[in-house]
Amino acid sequence: MKLLLLGPAGTFSHQAALQLFPDAEITFASNFDDLFETLVVDSRSRTAATKGRSAGEGSKNVYQNNHLLGFAPIENSLHGSVDEILDLLRETDIKLWRTYDVAIHHAFGCKDVSKITKVLSHPQALKQCRLWLKANYPKLEHVAVTSTAAAIQTALVHTSSAAIGVAKTMKDAGLPIVAEAIEGQDNTTRFGIVSAVDPFPDFKRTQMSIVLHPRGDYPGLLHKLLTSFKVYDVNLTRIENRPVGSKIGDYYFFLDFFGASADVRTQKVLTELQELAEVKVLGEW
Repeated sequence: MKLLLLGPAGTFSHQAALQLFPDAEITFASNFDDLFETLVVDSRSRTAATKGRSAGEGSKNVYQNNHLLGFAPIENSLHGSVDEILDLLRETDIKLWRTYDVAIHHAFGCKDVSKITKVLSHPQALKQCRLWLKANYPKLEHVAVTSTAAAIQTALVHTSSAAIGVAKTMKDAGLPIVAEAIEGQDNTTRFGIVSAVDPFPDFKRTQMSIVLHPRGDYPGLLHKLLTSFKVYDVNLTRIENRPVGSKIGDYYFFLDFFGASADVRTQKVLTELQELAEVKVLGEW
């Protein structure tokens, strides 16, 4: 398995990937935009390469078994979805195919605790440790960086900076650890395998993720959108909105529910939703 994930080495994505896929060949992206763009380019190049193959050569299997897979955080039990990933799934043809729930434990480290004026980490990590920071270092400036590993590297160089990240990464880098397990209770992150092509064709799907952009805006629209889930007894597990970006009050709605495209009930729900909104399937997992 070839996995692409948020780098540099030592991030929580890296730790989770090593835990789940110890034999995977791992490479790193500098940010989530880079990760998704790399997956898109890889998909296009492999599609072009396999067009000339005959069916007898098993071109479909070659594609599925060898293309690059992304591994990214989807949502957190304390602070919800990773907005960047929602946007990228909507903007690209990359889809979510499997999910894995991983317990996350944060550590706080710095070279000299008496000199720190700010704490650096990935935005999600800062959110997950907000209550601990409020209780212990309420005056520190919170600075969001691209990854927890990047925060640790900065804290090694600048004594005014503390970092939140993986304890093992801090120890390996030589950054003194001030406190461990500073996250909120039962802090769990759902990671997902994302790719343009289904890498698990034999896996039974039980849940779907979709995004809606309603056609129009009028009283009762949201109720109307959700009615089909009740009528066809489809269990909706998540709904949240993200701004379209054109004007205030115009939103995309992201929904997760139990179902699969092969399900008759799911098909009925999607058909009725398409009468009211633009619908895009973000993944089946």
